[in-house]
Amino acid sequence: MLLDSNTREGVKNLDSYTDEEGLLKVIKTVELSEEITRLTWNWNNYSDPIKDAHELMDRAQKLFLEISEYEQRMSSKLGKYQQNKIDNAMVDLGKLIPYMKNKIKPYESLENIVR
Repeated sequence: MLLDSNTREGVKNLDSYTDEEGLLKVIKTVELSEEITRLTWNWNNYSDPIKDAHELMDRAQKLFLEISEYEQRMSSKLGKYQQNKIDNAMVDLGKLIPYMKNKIKPYESLENIVR
């Protein structure tokens, strides 16, 4: 349940407390997961998938930091329900990384080519 500022004052059960900012964090995480999935599924259709992967990983790092700061700031106010939603979204995002990693074919190092 989303609570407006007037309703928040009287909340007794913080396990069910949710706020708009937390919901937006989940939405951003799901959107990023979708972009990573699209890149992974269509790897060969992208003109520079490595560059795109770097950009997505940068965004993921920033998002993880943003969520960590949010959880620190909210601390005891953050309800268990919302905390679980955020954690589940982050875990799901993390599960996509190995699929993208499998698409990356590292070039042979110059040392091996020269020998």
